[in-house]
Amino acid sequence: MSLSIKMIVTTTALIVVTVVGSGLLNVINVRKTFDSTTEQQIQIYRSSRERSGEAFTPVFARAVEPALIDKGDDIPTRSLVKSTVTADTKGSGRGPDYDADGKTEYGLRFALVLDGNRNVVAHCFEDTQLKCLDEGTHPPVSGVLGVTAQAWDAALKAWETAPDPLVRVDFASGETKYRVFAYPVITGAPATAAAALAQDPGPRQGYVMLGYDQEPIAWFEASAEEAKSAAVRRAALYTAGVGALFTLIGLVLAILQGLSITRPIKQLAYRADQIARGDLRTRVEVKGTDEIGVLGTNFNFMADQIKLLLEQTAEKARIEQEIEVARAIQETLVPASEPVRHGTLEFAGFYEPAEQTGGDWWTWHELANGKTLIVIGDVTGHGIGSAMITAAAKAACDVARYVHGDDVTVTRVLELMNQAIFEAAKRRFVMTCFASIIDTKARTITFANAAHNFPYLFRAGGPGQGWLDANPGQASSSGRAEPRQSEFGSLMIRGNRLGDDPASTYEAKTTELRAGDVIVWYTDGIVECEGTSGEEYGEKRFRASVKRSSALSAGEMRDAISADAHSFFKDRPRKDDITLIVGRMS
Repeated sequence: MSLSIKMIVTTTALIVVTVVGSGLLNVINVRKTFDSTTEQQIQIYRSSRERSGEAFTPVFARAVEPALIDKGDDIPTRSLVKSTVTADTKGSGRGPDYDADGKTEYGLRFALVLDGNRNVVAHCFEDTQLKCLDEGTHPPVSGVLGVTAQAWDAALKAWETAPDPLVRVDFASGETKYRVFAYPVITGAPATAAAALAQDPGPRQGYVMLGYDQEPIAWFEASAEEAKSAAVRRAALYTAGVGALFTLIGLVLAILQGLSITRPIKQLAYRADQIARGDLRTRVEVKGTDEIGVLGTNFNFMADQIKLLLEQTAEKARIEQEIEVARAIQETLVPASEPVRHGTLEFAGFYEPAEQTGGDWWTWHELANGKTLIVIGDVTGHGIGSAMITAAAKAACDVARYVHGDDVTVTRVLELMNQAIFEAAKRRFVMTCFASIIDTKARTITFANAAHNFPYLFRAGGPGQGWLDANPGQASSSGRAEPRQSEFGSLMIRGNRLGDDPASTYEAKTTELRAGDVIVWYTDGIVECEGTSGEEYGEKRFRASVKRSSALSAGEMRDAISADAHSFFKDRPRKDDITLIVGRMS
């Protein structure tokens, strides 16, 4: 088959497929529109019935309450039940609306009023004829009531599990479906499901139960299905007529286009075949500067480049997708940057990954009795792999809180995180971590460490009793050891990195805190990242920045420290993630 014939056949087939596809889409759209409209109207009908039942049942109960309390005359109650059941009947000559197709929309199909001992006071059921109880005594609920008796049994079962005194039951008898509402009549106390089920009536004066007919929903569905079928037929016929016309026009255009385009393409195909067979000296004869001429000139180059371009595009899309997933996950792991205050503790955090994703992570959780859990960690390296490990660490920390609740300890948090990271990374990644619980009432901090940088404890005015200091004491002239007059201490405790050994255990220490104390948790990124000269920021500059801003609030202090560090780094790329948490006791 020649190229021109193929083009004509292909173009015609494309037109036919397009027309048929458009027709199918049009038909599907019509069906969906009808289905959606039908569903919306049914939902509106159901909601209306539901609102009516929920609102009217308690009102009806209050209406019959005086007669149930009096226990003398049932005639007003029976009259009310009868008028209520027949009031909203429509169709077949009943009510204000006459239904020409002979269908009757009963609305409220039956109503039942029982006394406190569950005996029948009044009952009406509307069918082709209205059937009401005419006895003067109060007989028990029995099969004589038919559908109503079955609905009452269903309502009793519903009260066994429902917290609300107003129970709702979907009930079917044969092909007829009902929505039933039941409510106990209680005096002197709130109505409850327990009071409805109690054997001793007590303040219970009786019950009311209303059953609404749901059969109009089926009528509407059938009517909508007929209308939908008619609309689909009309759409199909219209699409077929328009499609036949466009197919004929397209066939003529395809013939003309095929004959005019295929001649130079055939020549190009012949030369391309020679090149494919290895005859690299063959050249395509270019007779013009139109698209065909450009195609012939660049054919060989494009053939080589297409495969390379597709491979690069697929790889780029895969990498971008992985990075996007990792970024989305990591955004949920780190708390917001707004300062937080719990009792006498105020703290604020800062997080900046070295790349689009990072291996640093921190979190906090409020515990009972004025306690706050703060955890900071640093996974080896940074990037997608490290970001995934921080997700495992976050999950393990949440599991520890879920399992142990407000009694969770810093050692248990690290042990569960250690197990999770070991199972997730198999030592390909490890994590340093520092967990601490601050008791704002007892003014203490309890902490455990997994090879992480020791947080600083800064106390304005110098050290005092119980002050932590990494430096040893100096001997005075009297020969007695005296503490150095240093404002900085460290929360010093050691432990294995998370993910190194699944059997690792961790110790905890507790240190007293004072009003004005500042605690600074950080990862090594802030002290190891380099400025424009290649020099690291360092612990000395970091401590100096903490000291300069020590009079500020936690949020202001965090901003001042991070701004000072960034002014040192300037535009030099970061070689590690930076995480900083500043806490202040008041």
